[in-house]
Amino acid sequence: MKRHRYRRRDILRLLGTGCVITLCIVILHVARPELLVHFERKVYDVLLSQSSQRPPSPVPVLIAIDDRSLADLGQWPWPRHVLARLITRLREAGADIVTLDLILSARDRTSPLLVQEELRRDTGFSFDLGGLPRTRLDHDQLLAEALAKMPTVLGYKLLFTPTGSDEPFCDVHPILSGQTISAALSLHAAENAVCPLTILNAAATNSGFINALPDSDGVIRRTPLMALHADELLPSLILATVMTRGETAIGLGQDADGGFVQFGRKRTHIDAQGNVLLRYRGPSGTFTTYSATDILSAPLPDLHGRVAIVGPTASGLGDNHPTPVDRVFPGIEVHATLLDNLLQKDTLIRPAWAIGAEACAIVLVGLLSSLMMMSAGPLACAAGLVLGATGVWSASLWLLNGPGYWISPLSTEIILLGNMALLSLIKYGMEERELRIRSQQLLHAQDATIMSLTALAETRDPETGGHIRRTREYILVLARVLARQAKYKKHLDRETIELLYKSAPLHDIGKVGIADSILLKPGMLTREEFTEMQRHTVLGAETLAEAERQSTDSGDRSFLGLAREIALSHHEKWDGSGYPQGLKGEDIPLGGRLMALADVYDALVTKRVYKDAMTHEEACQIILDGRGSHFDPDVVDAFEQSRHEFMQISTRYD
Repeated sequence: MKRHRYRRRDILRLLGTGCVITLCIVILHVARPELLVHFERKVYDVLLSQSSQRPPSPVPVLIAIDDRSLADLGQWPWPRHVLARLITRLREAGADIVTLDLILSARDRTSPLLVQEELRRDTGFSFDLGGLPRTRLDHDQLLAEALAKMPTVLGYKLLFTPTGSDEPFCDVHPILSGQTISAALSLHAAENAVCPLTILNAAATNSGFINALPDSDGVIRRTPLMALHADELLPSLILATVMTRGETAIGLGQDADGGFVQFGRKRTHIDAQGNVLLRYRGPSGTFTTYSATDILSAPLPDLHGRVAIVGPTASGLGDNHPTPVDRVFPGIEVHATLLDNLLQKDTLIRPAWAIGAEACAIVLVGLLSSLMMMSAGPLACAAGLVLGATGVWSASLWLLNGPGYWISPLSTEIILLGNMALLSLIKYGMEERELRIRSQQLLHAQDATIMSLTALAETRDPETGGHIRRTREYILVLARVLARQAKYKKHLDRETIELLYKSAPLHDIGKVGIADSILLKPGMLTREEFTEMQRHTVLGAETLAEAERQSTDSGDRSFLGLAREIALSHHEKWDGSGYPQGLKGEDIPLGGRLMALADVYDALVTKRVYKDAMTHEEACQIILDGRGSHFDPDVVDAFEQSRHEFMQISTRYD
């Protein structure tokens, strides 16, 4: 019954610890500390790189203001007549829409009219422009005319902090006015904007903001589809482009996955800030790209049915960004990715129920891993850890590839690894404690066996029982004194002293084989009887040697070997006159030398059937007289330092 209660307590401890760890991870996951969010983003990047790459839509085509274009046409910004010619050439190539990822907010200072005005204002000088064609006098007017001849979308930049300016907001194209925004949405709210020129904005078909708004680590994983100013919903550059292709926005909504924007028949999910999670098609260069200088020179590519996105890619123009798929990703390719996602209806979704689903996964995996740790062995737990971690990761990858749900595996992996690691430590501690208890039980059983053998010897000779108990205490005292000396420190460590103490009681076990007529004789033994009595050393050693041969435990063999040495050599003398082998000096095992003194002292101070007991002082004198002849001098010196303890022990087991 005791064993059953112990196991139940350990099971409850493991389960309780697993539940506490799981609860802590759930709380951490729901609280969303910045460090956890940071690592979740990195996990998302890895999963996105492992997801299957779908081919991009053929509709987006990039017109790059690249380093080659700047080398051919001059530094940026180009005169507006160059942009007008570029748009005209794109119209001639058959492009459905031209989308400008550019902010054309200032007048073109290269226009002759503007040059004349500045010259007159600054110097009072004026010159005649009558010989120039009207279309060459104002480059902004020239660009506006080019914009008006085909569907075009202009970009502007939203400002989200107060500027202190009293200038009115741009006359841009909102999605809806007076739309009631759901309480679940907290869209990016613009304070002002950097707007295109009024003449250009009026000529363009549509307009949208170009802000990318990267995550806190600078990586663009999502981009806003819409933003808010006053009561107006403003479209992004690409949403305005899609609307220009024929889709009319009809408003916002909520479903099981969260908020969405519906324009035409398409439903695109957004997060609470109005962002779309991008499904990148590949690294930079995935979409068809033409240099602006190639478009301005014949022959033209066939761009029928395509949306031309014009924008900078040159490194010096500062519109390159880190993304999950590439560290240098031009802004126009971010726009192309969003356009592609909207056209193919496969933007990724961070659903409204994601955190709840992840919390449920944490609880489930936490409980399963706790149960596994309680019931399975190390190999099964290791296999479960590998399979569980792989399964969680694969499930997240499948959700990302299939329905496009971004469900983070990070916290679930943390609880799996954390639970297995911490519970393994606890389980190891419990098993170590069990092993320690079993070892103590074995030691107690060993002691009980020794004392049982001692009792067996005691049944033959009642005086033997007390003698055995006293001599092991004497040996313990002598060994501890000697252990303080440099000569014996390495030979008498704590484990060896413990073995000496345990094995000492077996030194006279061989007396069991001696006849009672000799063992219990009250008078002096004859020569033959004494010779027979000497055989108890050999009999004890042979008995213990046989036990040592049959033992499979190395600890038992060490203990029995030491007991055998003591049994065989405890009647040897330092000068070589002892028995049974006549060993001399340090050839006698240390245990035998210790027992020799302890055995003689106890024989002297106790009453036997053949003699009376001596006083402690008399026994001490005999021991001192035997220094260097009967006893090891070092052992006698140790005895001198502990003679008071010997006297106390001699009266303890009367």
